[in-house]
Amino acid sequence: MPDPTTFEKLRPCGRLETHSTARHHLGLYKNVGFSAQYKVSSNTQLSLENHVYGALRHVISHHPNLSAITLNEDQSYPNAYFARIPAINLRTCVEFLQRSTPFPGDGENDEELDQILVQQHSRDFKQDLGSKPFWRVFIVTSPVDARRFTATWVWHHALADGISGFIFHDSFLAGLNLLKVGDSTDPVVKSPNTALLPPLEELHPMPISWPFFLRAILGSILPSLFARRPAKLWTGKPVPVDVTAQSEARCQTLVFSKAITTKLAQASRRERTSVTATLQCLLTASLFSLLPAAECECLSVEGPMSVRRFLDVKDDQMTDAVAQYDFLHKRIVNDAQAGKILQYFSWDTAREVKSVIAAEAAKGGDDNFAGLLKYVPDMHGYLLDKVGKPRTPSVKISNVGVWQNAQRQEEDQSETKWSVERMVFSQSPNLVTNGIAVSVVTGADGNAVVSFCWVEAAVGDEFMKKVIDGVREGVEELVKESKS
Repeated sequence: MPDPTTFEKLRPCGRLETHSTARHHLGLYKNVGFSAQYKVSSNTQLSLENHVYGALRHVISHHPNLSAITLNEDQSYPNAYFARIPAINLRTCVEFLQRSTPFPGDGENDEELDQILVQQHSRDFKQDLGSKPFWRVFIVTSPVDARRFTATWVWHHALADGISGFIFHDSFLAGLNLLKVGDSTDPVVKSPNTALLPPLEELHPMPISWPFFLRAILGSILPSLFARRPAKLWTGKPVPVDVTAQSEARCQTLVFSKAITTKLAQASRRERTSVTATLQCLLTASLFSLLPAAECECLSVEGPMSVRRFLDVKDDQMTDAVAQYDFLHKRIVNDAQAGKILQYFSWDTAREVKSVIAAEAAKGGDDNFAGLLKYVPDMHGYLLDKVGKPRTPSVKISNVGVWQNAQRQEEDQSETKWSVERMVFSQSPNLVTNGIAVSVVTGADGNAVVSFCWVEAAVGDEFMKKVIDGVREGVEELVKESKS
């Protein structure tokens, strides 16, 4: 077993990265996942294993964060740091699996992938520290379709944000298509010497205004006065004292066909809002339909937002750069004839959500929650202070958008061309904050995929199944009612 303390020290983990290392060390948050289904247009001369190893060699050579691991995770800034693993043996972090059912069709759920995600989002990267990277890839094939496979990349959140999942698969796809007979497919890859990008606080000044600062500080010191919890706010069960006792992730994806996804986007544009805002309002409508008004009059939602466009980084560079918006949904009841879910849905609220997101984006990364982390001297204590208390927010929803290479992929029809189809974005639930984690992506197949992750210590499994069914019903009702 190698001694990781002898590895090349790259740089201290930044404040946002230390937030991730502390969560990982305490077992409060395991990882992020991004899956993509790949298809090749004709037979290839290389085995799938060689294709995967060759493509990953390409990815590793272009992205130095994949050779980095975090050390001193039990400590706060600036003692937690990134070190470079000298070489990566892909056999330690790539696993090949075979599914028992065919790949799903347009709009069909993938229960086998859901089961893989359940297992993956319950596993961290603490085992065999220093002998393998802080990421892994799962390749899932089908015995009845040799031209397709699903690649799931799972990674430590300190290495990269959700948008970086697109960058990984862009690079992996390029590696597949560039690979030629005779190229190296050796599973042992020497780590590149490229420097890591600086942390977010060195890429962006993240200025904090006095009103933003004072609200945060006073809310922390005197929450009963300056951060009063809204009456009848539902956030699931309180954080248990033994917080990691029921930490196994539950995951279920909801897949909307290309036709329904297109109609949902058209309806959202027609109503001057966005798909993210519409889905958020349908999700809260589903929750309101299940929760009695005597117990729940409002729901709080947080949504991470990328601030990459405000940074001096290239489009193909992975980083961890996010801001966050917050929205408090209040129970509304429309005409009972609107349908079970749409009774609690409002286009006006969807427009308000879009406006809040736009206002946060207009800040350009200023007054960012990440900028407040420099005032947290003990990140582990900050996180553990939430144990035994009510959760907040009710839901965290993250929409990374639409895969942008879809059109270019359609235009390039070269021989033996690998292409991407469905995508799935998912992540572990956070054991001390939101009870429900929702992640959204639309792949090249045009299917919007909504991934729900939770733990039973926060919300019950049967309740979540009803929530997910309600979101499906709400989307279907909405596109049916909308004019074509």
